[in-house]
Amino acid sequence: MVAAEPKPDHEELRLLYQVTVGDLSYFKTQQWSVTNYSMLLYAGLVGVAQILRPDLTAGDRGLLVSLVMLVLIAAYVVLYKLQSSILVRQGRLDVIRQRFTNEFRIAWKAEEKGVEILHSIFLLRLAVGGGGALAVWLIGWRLQGV
Repeated sequence: MVAAEPKPDHEELRLLYQVTVGDLSYFKTQQWSVTNYSMLLYAGLVGVAQILRPDLTAGDRGLLVSLVMLVLIAAYVVLYKLQSSILVRQGRLDVIRQRFTNEFRIAWKAEEKGVEILHSIFLLRLAVGGGGALAVWLIGWRLQGV
């Protein structure tokens, strides 16, 4: 005798839905925080170069530029991991929504947000990369000597 597949427990699905929405909110907030802290670190490194300026040696510039590059790479890695987690959670939400009632799905589709042409992750990556490039330019070339 084959056991029948249990009916979906909508309470479990609602709980999973709520947890997943919370995860998404947290991950998206973390993406903005990573970007903001990257900018703050860039500004700090440029500030150090400015403070050292008449005596800023090539070695100092090399070290500061290396630190900027380290911040840039670390920020990109963290943004990538957070974006991967977001995509997993969005896929989970799609599956959960399919298990809800027709009434829910009809209500959900009542306001389609349309195709998202520019995701916020692209803006965040651009900010981290652009900020890093600006910091490298300032430290490496602009703030040289007198």
